[in-house]
Amino acid sequence: MTRLTSFLTDKAAFFQKVICFKGVRYPFLFTRACAADYARQQGLSFAHQHMNVENSVAAIAALQTTFLGAHFCYWLGSFDELSKSKQKIWTAFLSQYEGPHTLLFFSSAFFGAKVAIVELPDYVDISLFQKITDMVQKKVVSFRGPLFRHTDTLSLDESYLLVQYDTVLGKGSAEFVRDWLPDIIVPELSLFSLSQAFFDRKASSFFARWRQLASRYAAPFWITFWSEQLWRAYCYVRFQKMGKHAEAKKIGYRLPFSLLHRTRCNYTLDELKAQHAFLYDIDYQVKNGGSAYALDLFYASFFQD
Repeated sequence: MTRLTSFLTDKAAFFQKVICFKGVRYPFLFTRACAADYARQQGLSFAHQHMNVENSVAAIAALQTTFLGAHFCYWLGSFDELSKSKQKIWTAFLSQYEGPHTLLFFSSAFFGAKVAIVELPDYVDISLFQKITDMVQKKVVSFRGPLFRHTDTLSLDESYLLVQYDTVLGKGSAEFVRDWLPDIIVPELSLFSLSQAFFDRKASSFFARWRQLASRYAAPFWITFWSEQLWRAYCYVRFQKMGKHAEAKKIGYRLPFSLLHRTRCNYTLDELKAQHAFLYDIDYQVKNGGSAYALDLFYASFFQD
């Protein structure tokens, strides 16, 4: 298994026929860009052949043939998005693939010995951020210092997007840092502590944090955020009850530690499902001219239960 930092340092020397980017979550933008840059450094043409197609047999056949000896570097997409039956087909194929092309894809699962694994970190530190920058534009991002003073929980996709921002900012980086950066990148620790107070049902702590963060984003963001949190919490509790601990660990990503280890026993599946349905109704109302203050009713209902 190779760390992402090592892979980015010397892609040209990393010659493998099948490469899997392995991580907890799928950074679509970054992995595709990284695959394209790998193709460039290997002197290969870059192309797409997604695994999640109706005819897997035809897709696999295309990856086993070449026209006039041309070799391609193919991006296959995410293995995790496949059905169980397709996963079996592609696992058998990728584990035995020896050419003629180079194949790259993402998966949260482990593959056989013939598949080279590049391990993706959960968060990007300043050193890795510079390597991502080198991949895109070969210079230091003008707002790198203020960015890492603002947050230490950047994702790979966020890092890639911010480097792209820098390519067009020019002399406007100071204005970008002052007016836009706090709204583009909310420190995950702030959202994490808000979510922890929510699921711990500590109303005073929650509303103190809510007053600090509420105005950062419009109602659609908060509806989406809480919908995801409740959906993950529902699935986590359900998988734990079923004894599917590996699935529970995967879906528990981005949930507060206290819920994962202590307070999950305080919630029933019906309760979590009902709160999620409540948010769905609020989402419909807001999108049809209703007031965003309906979120306050959601919070009041949650803490009164």
